Amino acid sequence: MKKILTKISLILTLSITSIAQADLIKSIDIIGLNAISRGTVLSYLPVEVGDDYSKKTSAQIIRALYKTHFFKDIEVSQSDQVLEIKLQENPHIKYVELLNYSDKVIEEESIKQVLKSMDLSQGKIFNKRQLDKLISQIEASYISKGYYGIKITKTIEIDDQNRVGIELDINEGEVARISTMKISGNQVHDEDDLLDLFEIGEADFFIINYFTEKDHYSKVALDAGVEAMKSLYVNSGYLDFKVSNIKTDLSDDKQSIDINIQINEGSEYKVGDIKFSGNLLNQSIDDLNDLLTITEGAVFKRKKVIESIQAITDLFADQGYAFAKVDPITKEDTKAHVIDLDININLNKKVYINRITIVGNTRTQDEVIRREIGINEGGLYSNTELDESVKKIKRLGFFSDVQMEVTKLKEFDDKINLHFSVEETKTGTFSIGLSHSNSSGAAFNMGIKENNFLGTGNTLNAALSNSEAVQEMSFYFSDPYFTEDKHSISYGVFTKSIDGASLDVSSYKIDEAGLSLGYGIPLTEDTRISADVRISSRDITCGTTFSDANHEATQCASGDKTEVKTNVRWSNNTLDNFNYPTDGQKNSLSLDLTLPIADFRYYKLDASHKSYRPMGNDITWKVNGSLGLAQGYGGKDLPFFKRYYGGGSSSVRGFDFNSLGATYSDGKAKGGELSLLAGTSVISPMKFINDSKNMRMSAFIDAGSVEEKASNLSFDEIRMSTGVAFSWLTPVGPLGIYAATPLVKKSSDKTKTVEFTLGTSF
Repeated sequence: MKKILTKISLILTLSITSIAQADLIKSIDIIGLNAISRGTVLSYLPVEVGDDYSKKTSAQIIRALYKTHFFKDIEVSQSDQVLEIKLQENPHIKYVELLNYSDKVIEEESIKQVLKSMDLSQGKIFNKRQLDKLISQIEASYISKGYYGIKITKTIEIDDQNRVGIELDINEGEVARISTMKISGNQVHDEDDLLDLFEIGEADFFIINYFTEKDHYSKVALDAGVEAMKSLYVNSGYLDFKVSNIKTDLSDDKQSIDINIQINEGSEYKVGDIKFSGNLLNQSIDDLNDLLTITEGAVFKRKKVIESIQAITDLFADQGYAFAKVDPITKEDTKAHVIDLDININLNKKVYINRITIVGNTRTQDEVIRREIGINEGGLYSNTELDESVKKIKRLGFFSDVQMEVTKLKEFDDKINLHFSVEETKTGTFSIGLSHSNSSGAAFNMGIKENNFLGTGNTLNAALSNSEAVQEMSFYFSDPYFTEDKHSISYGVFTKSIDGASLDVSSYKIDEAGLSLGYGIPLTEDTRISADVRISSRDITCGTTFSDANHEATQCASGDKTEVKTNVRWSNNTLDNFNYPTDGQKNSLSLDLTLPIADFRYYKLDASHKSYRPMGNDITWKVNGSLGLAQGYGGKDLPFFKRYYGGGSSSVRGFDFNSLGATYSDGKAKGGELSLLAGTSVISPMKFINDSKNMRMSAFIDAGSVEEKASNLSFDEIRMSTGVAFSWLTPVGPLGIYAATPLVKKSSDKTKTVEFTLGTSF
């Protein structure tokens, strides 16, 4: 009993002693704050007013505040129930500047984002650990690009306001160059073909290598090439393909590197049994098999499996099953090297369009965009229809960018919202001033040319032009949605005077006035047919060039003035973009026929084709061609001013404007009844320029000829050229420049190596 009483007494004594040593905190004083607020400090303290203070409290406060990295010195004391904390702040950042770095490894915008994310931007409290971490990241970035000699010198200066200025001086050194690069273990694919998958490798011919820098080592490029090699083998049926080892030997001076990639190709797999499971709806097995690009017994190619799955997914998505899941369940026989496929289809619910929103159209009316969208609110989802809708909006030419986003409704799993985001581009100009054209010389211009008049999608052109070659006043209006069925209407009036001598053709003058009326109807979503009537009257005056030219002299003396011409035009357009298409084609067939109720009697038949195909890596291949045939009828010749001409930016570049074909004795071009033009080009965005989405460059080959008589077609008149071109969609319209050199020409041909164009793109 005495022992128990003794223990209780001891515990009470210790408790009273502890209470006596603790002291209540009635207030907290914080001394030394400059850039950091009192509230910020209080939020990090492990105690607050009303808590007890003991010897342990000071240590806890100091540890908590040091963890913030805001302070370089901390003192804690307590007197008369007042907790006093004296602080000395770390300096706050005045600037962080990187010197002598190139954008081959790091970009200025990326550095700004990294500094912000690491709290090393202006006004933040300086944290030495974060600075060291930044330096380590920069060094790692350089080493990954082959700059093994990278050295970074840091300079830190603190001013009298406790602000720190940080400079990181980067000495990049030389990038390690690839001395040798080998691949071993390959039997199926040739080593050279595999090495071509890599952007890096042994040096090309030194002139080419100067531009490509192929022998500059980069781990990022090496890894990308390895992944490309894996993809090649897997898509060739070698599913067990492995990279056994990648050996990189860096020289002692860190200037050269040897790469040896060892691979194990494995065995080739074939496609075994293919079956379908799940909800097939009304689709037969034969219908589904027709969508497959793989067959039983063929080499198992993952790319073809993905294409097949996408085709089946699209089939059901076009029936409203927007979130259909088509999963290829594979069963691998490693002994027979066969892959069996079970294509499982899970349709979920049909999905309907709840709401369609459009943003970014600051000028174009919503209705102009909505009428190109093939699905209305409340309609059934269709993947193909929406893809085509985006293409049609891009095809208008009113927007430089069009994006579509699909969002689910949380409360309804069978409804979605469609969100279209567009970026307006310049579609017209109001101008007054002077200009210069390669075709017509110096000119005074005034007028409006607008393909999206008042945001309605209508076209309005009203112009007054006065140049050395052409004086013109015109008014033209077109409504592509004149009716709900997408019928179009157009009309216009004009007066025009042409001086042929100033166009580098023959010597004549024509004064013409007239009017036109047209109507068009759609045949399909991509195809239209239109017809118009043009009535005009001309006064023709001929110069001395035609004194010994029978047909021209006869036409000048005939007194023919009136013309009633009909035009029937068929057009098809599946391009995915108006300004810079990458896929699709554009075709047209046009017939001009003058009616015998007026003086002139001739016809012109014109056909044209353009097609674009993606080639990978944002490269586009373009093929274009045109055929023009014009002749008189009813005993009359084709009017000389309706002949075809060639040469220049719109036909065969590298030759002077309107210089192809036969000429008169004074060297002026005669023109001809037959025009043949063709060309091909490879088009690429300019990735090495920031914000270059509206710029393109291309390498091209042009060919063509103009035959004086269609019956005298001869390869002797064909001209050919090659060159490079640049196009930029500027705020005032497409601006182009090309440099070309003839490949096939005659000594008498007029050539032009470099030319600027305004209003032309490719």
